[in-house]
Order: sequence, then C-alpha cells, then structure tokens
Amino acid sequence: MLALETFTRYDIYAPLQKEERLIPFEEGLSIVQSAFTDFDPEFAAMAMRVLDEDHMDSADRRGKRDGAFCLTTSPKLTPWVLVNYQGRISDVSTLAHELGHAVHSLFANRQNIFEHQACLPLAETASTFAEMLLVDALLKEEKNPDIRKELIMQQMDDFYATIQRQAYFALFEKKAHEMIASGTTVEQLNAIYLDNLHDQFGEVVNVSDEFKWEWVSIPHIFATPFYVYAYTFGQLLVLSLYKKYKEEGKKFIPQYKQILSAGGSKSPEDILTDAGFNFYDPTFWQGGFDFLTEKMTEIEKN
Repeated sequence: MLALETFTRYDIYAPLQKEERLIPFEEGLSIVQSAFTDFDPEFAAMAMRVLDEDHMDSADRRGKRDGAFCLTTSPKLTPWVLVNYQGRISDVSTLAHELGHAVHSLFANRQNIFEHQACLPLAETASTFAEMLLVDALLKEEKNPDIRKELIMQQMDDFYATIQRQAYFALFEKKAHEMIASGTTVEQLNAIYLDNLHDQFGEVVNVSDEFKWEWVSIPHIFATPFYVYAYTFGQLLVLSLYKKYKEEGKKFIPQYKQILSAGGSKSPEDILTDAGFNFYDPTFWQGGFDFLTEKMTEIEKN
C-alpha cells in the first residue's frame, strides 16, 4: 500500500482496496433482511413489506434520478423506496438505510397524518441504526482481515460524512442565509464555503480552490433548508443508542421501538425521555464516543 505525501480533499473517500465482487440485488436484500431479523423479526418484517407491496424501485437505468430516498405519504400506506443499486457494498448499506426509514414510518403508523413523520432531529434514527446493524452483521461473518478493515473504514467514512461534514454544512447554511438577507454575491458565498472547508480540515487536508463550488451540489441546502443538522444529531444519537443496545441486548429493543412508534407526536426530548433516555446526561452521549473509540481499536487490531 502506497502512502500519500499530500492528502487532498479528493482522497477522503478513496477505498482501501478495489472491490473485487459485485453483490446481486437479491443477495444484498437477503443480507439486509438477515441483519434486521437478527436484531428483531418484526423490524425485518416491516422492511420486507416495501418489497412485498412492490414499493421499491431499485434498478439503475438511464434517465432515472440519482441518489436514494424513502417517501412516506400517509400512515395508511406503506412507504416507497428509491435506490440505484449497482452491487457495491455501499449500495447494500444504502438499501439498509432507506429501508430503515420505511420501518420508522411503519412503526409510527398509529399516529395521525399530522404527527406521523418524525421531526428532523429524529428523522435519521432508524436509517442510521439500520446501517450499523448491517455492518455488525457483515463483520460477524467476514473472516478476511482486509475486507474487515475496509468495512470498518467505510463505516468511519460514513460517520465523518454524517457528523462533521453535515455540521459544517449547517454552519455554512446559517451564515449564507444571514449574508443573503443583507445582500451578497455568489463569489462571497464561495469564499465563506472555502473558509468553511479550511477550518474543517486545517493543515491535514489540502483543499483546492475548485471546492469553493461544492455547496452548489448539496441538494438539501436548496430542497430542505436546515435539514443537514438532522444528520449530525441523528448519527450522534444513534451511536449512543447503539452503545446501549450492545450493552443491554434484546432488553433495549422495546425502548427503541417506542422511539420509532412516537413518530412526530412529541418533541425529541419527550420521546427520548418517555423511552427511558436522558439526553441531558453527558454519559449518554459519551457512550456514542466510546463506541467510536472501539471501532478505531478494531481497525488497529486488523
């Protein structure tokens, strides 16, 4: 493995090794279903309703929009899921993520249409939790140390992209709205975004000037203003919840289902308090950081 003398912004998501095998959709779906079933059969059964009712568009084809999303329309209807599945392990992870969203909606279908969908701070709870279930299931079966390291590194990349990257998006978005309200130019927005990246990476990563345009390509900034912080909060919350799951096992599951079943009927504070979690307690959040430390230790062991 070659060491880089200069680490650039382009290198951040570079894989450790080339993916040698593509995973057919049916196999990828089976892997996700198995991971969900090991956690809780009801969780898996709800995810499979999306497939049973033909509410998923998975094929990657010309003219189809890119990305992935889960569309919830009503408590009475099973959500629709769109993915562009190409057989990479990241596509399997995306499949788990979007089906997690669907499961969240289905657990909350007891709520009325106005309180059905989770508010932003809890919107990514089931999706990111589902991804972590998937990685644990893959690591449980995988014996090849190189592939194990790749899986863990991909997960760490996701943690960065979901926590720090989104937090800096939120800081940029807040500043941009303030500047636009008082009059600004595109070049000035470019400048503060580039400053944002330099602050984020410091001297560790070389950020070239063309990245000043990166903010233009972030759809959430335009389609759903101030959504991005939900990813940061959601991932930090799930890290802490997942730590609880690893400590408590099946005892944790009813509390987790209670969170999902609440939908958007109460504030995040009340939903978590009712389920037995105090997010004002520093030790609750520390559990998530401890989980990250454990992941880094796994990388060193491999």
